[in-house]
Amino acid sequence: MRRTGVRGPVDVFSGLLLAAIAVAAMIFLRDLEVGTARQMGPGYFPIAISLLLLAIGVFLIGRGLVFQGAAVDRLQFKPVLFVSLSLLAFALLIDRAGLVVTIVAQVAIAMLGSPERAYLQSLAFAVALAALSSVVFVRLLGVPVEIFP
Repeated sequence: MRRTGVRGPVDVFSGLLLAAIAVAAMIFLRDLEVGTARQMGPGYFPIAISLLLLAIGVFLIGRGLVFQGAAVDRLQFKPVLFVSLSLLAFALLIDRAGLVVTIVAQVAIAMLGSPERAYLQSLAFAVALAALSSVVFVRLLGVPVEIFP
């Protein structure tokens, strides 16, 4: 007799999380005009990203039901805490400290949640991420945010 059920719990739970985020986003975005591919409305891109996220979630759920995968480990609170604090730091610093300082601070705070202390790698990543974000968001997309304080 063939055993059925969840074979890859990490994939199933990851897929459920992505699908839930996508559905929540689509609910919040339901009042925005979508438009067409030629005349995109303000909701077109966010809805498209939400649908892509939903498709990835459904794929992961299916993969977890069919293929053997890793078991779910115990939830680690330290990484969740420090990543959450890094997001809070971004929200509090972006208007005051500029994009570069904010991103470097965010990466430094998030790094504290890792058991590995790769300070030099984290610093290099933070500088590269800040530089890339400055070029893409401020220069190319014209997001109205200061690069430096």
